[in-house]
Amino acid sequence: MKNNKICIVTGASRGFGRGIAKVLAEEEGCKVYATARNKESLNSLAEEVAGKTNGGIVQACQLDQNDDVAVKDFVGMVKSQNHKVDLLVNSAYAGLIAIEPHFGKPFWEKPVSLFDASINIGLRSAYVMSSFVAPIMVKNKTGLIVQISSFG
Repeated sequence: MKNNKICIVTGASRGFGRGIAKVLAEEEGCKVYATARNKESLNSLAEEVAGKTNGGIVQACQLDQNDDVAVKDFVGMVKSQNHKVDLLVNSAYAGLIAIEPHFGKPFWEKPVSLFDASINIGLRSAYVMSSFVAPIMVKNKTGLIVQISSFG
């Protein structure tokens, strides 16, 4: 049964984000705007959950979290289509990919670009997405923002 909840899940092409988007659509019957840079993987997720849900749907939305204007436009599109956002899950993170070749090294032996990769698509991108979604939630007096992280 569809529950009419509108959700945004960033970083939904793999890992935690993909799993969360899948559960929200399949088990909770939510409309999930699944974002990531990898459109192919998002389309695969949407196809995977199609017909297996309680009325939920995954809407594949290619989005580069580094592009603040694109993020703002994306949130504007979600708002114009639904007039609400019930849940934002910030799961996008590029740090693990960047740090993988440097596991085990002390921080001073790692390139500074690792810091940028960890902060830009991670902390900063979550802040930017949240700053555009929060006013919708405040206006509607409802909503939840969740920040995902991992041991990695």
